[in-house]
Amino acid sequence: MGEKTSQSGGPAPEASRSSAEEWKAIFRQLEQQVRRESARIVGAREDADWTTIGRQTDDTVRRAVAKAVGVEEGADWEKIGAQVEKKVRGGIATVVGSAPDADWATIGQSVESRVRSFLQDLFGQKPKTEGKKDDIVDPWR
Repeated sequence: MGEKTSQSGGPAPEASRSSAEEWKAIFRQLEQQVRRESARIVGAREDADWTTIGRQTDDTVRRAVAKAVGVEEGADWEKIGAQVEKKVRGGIATVVGSAPDADWATIGQSVESRVRSFLQDLFGQKPKTEGKKDDIVDPWR
């Protein structure tokens, strides 16, 4: 094939590179492309380093989660977590018959009361029927 040659007639300098060096260059280019694409996705500059991309990723995710749970986009993770807990607690409270703003202890008491009532209805004492204790039932009659 058309092997490159230098002016002296020998192989060109890039042809003398080892296979390992060529693969290293390919992987370096691949890493650079992945880094650039990652930076674009999270809104960082294309020449950003991995640390900057990581911080930007955290910021992008935090803003999206904040918006999804109904707090301002600038909220920190603690405020976001408190809002998530409040919404979950309110939803569970409504399901078990407590007020939407009930605390966990009140919700637990509502659950306990409902379970106790259900089990009492299911396994509680049956009403006694009147009859003589000595009455014998003959199924053949």
